[in-house]
Amino acid sequence: MFDFPMRELLDHRVALMWLERHLHPDGLHGPRCTSTARRLCRAQGHFPAYRGRACHGYSTLLTGTVFANTRQRPATLVLLQQRLQTTLHATAPTAMMMGTACEADECYQNVGKNSTPHRDPHEPPSRRAHQRKGHGTYANDRPPIISLVSRETGEQRSWMSDHGDRWTCHGLIIENLSASSTRLYTDERQSYRESHPAHATVRHGVHEWAQDDDGDDRREIHCHTCEGAGAALRTYLRVFRGVHKRYLHLYVATYEAMVHATRVTPDLIQRMCVADLSEHIGYT
Repeated sequence: MFDFPMRELLDHRVALMWLERHLHPDGLHGPRCTSTARRLCRAQGHFPAYRGRACHGYSTLLTGTVFANTRQRPATLVLLQQRLQTTLHATAPTAMMMGTACEADECYQNVGKNSTPHRDPHEPPSRRAHQRKGHGTYANDRPPIISLVSRETGEQRSWMSDHGDRWTCHGLIIENLSASSTRLYTDERQSYRESHPAHATVRHGVHEWAQDDDGDDRREIHCHTCEGAGAALRTYLRVFRGVHKRYLHLYVATYEAMVHATRVTPDLIQRMCVADLSEHIGYT
């Protein structure tokens, strides 16, 4: 969490310096280059504007950030971040999922690169929708979305990953499920094998959708709940008629927050604004 010396940051010039240091830790560079060389273009308004000496692009301190379209003063933005971060811990989800029975499954979402300029003549823009089927990766525009669902509480957690391999699935399960009090149900995919001490699988490859393991005439081994959650997520994404691969994890995070919310509250908005969205992406 950032340290906020509030009295000093209320000064306009100091607030600008603080925002530049934290919003651009690698230095403010031009919008179309990586060079930090710049010249002052316009000094009016709350934020001075610059032009990059290498690309001649026009930018301010807020270009490329979540505050790009705001008209607030620098000191107001500093106060806003301080206010939101003080309530972050109160709205963040718990570390481990609750419940004695959880399911894991993955779905694959076709994505593209809409609005991204195609300057490489060997990579022209696609003239038709992406039609790839089956398993995929982030590199071939069909990244996996891995989900965990608790049967007792209904809690659902989802992550967009670069790959749906063994290392990725094992890491998510170890971080989010208790090894002593939770039983995990999945399909027979190799990525889930030996991922949890209490792990039972159902074999979809031989058309087995549920099975009874303890002889009580109740087929508790299945992953229908998680498959239904994945279908609901894909239905939510279908409304947008194409999602850019760079922002897919933000759509997943928004969907997860709305699934758990019974109504829109200030706490929900705070969590969606300042929660660590890297939790939904980053597994390679």
